[in-house]
Amino acid sequence: MNESNYKRYSMFPKTLSQCIEPITRPVLKTQGLAGSKIISEWGFIVGNKLSSHCIPQKLSFPSGKKSGGTLSIAVENGFATELQHAQSIILEKLAVYFGYRAVARINISHTYVPESEKKNTTPIIKVLPASCIDMVAEIEDIELRNALKNIAKTLSGNK
Repeated sequence: MNESNYKRYSMFPKTLSQCIEPITRPVLKTQGLAGSKIISEWGFIVGNKLSSHCIPQKLSFPSGKKSGGTLSIAVENGFATELQHAQSIILEKLAVYFGYRAVARINISHTYVPESEKKNTTPIIKVLPASCIDMVAEIEDIELRNALKNIAKTLSGNK
């Protein structure tokens, strides 16, 4: 029998990244992300602090070259300045990761939304009872009355 027809199976469990990488490789290559492991290894490459505020989107190289590439990074609003200051460090870490200076430039886009902001599941805490809204009716100043009424609506959970 031909042994090449048989797949090798391991008796030992594999990590999740070992199982997912072969599946995601074709998809990530079509998006131009050379070395599809860069997404799964992003936290290791740049560190947990940076990786919690940004994520790589695309790595593109000049035609026919495998160096001097441009890495597009989506960054959380308000964190772009810190990422910009850390560009030289990130470029150095990427050079160590690839084994050569594969990335020469970093493009920053403000399109990253962390998971914590995507899932805003914090319940509205009602600080005041709804009856407090009617208490401002006796105030003569219209602007003050409307402002206090809006505050009471917000604190009572009414929109």
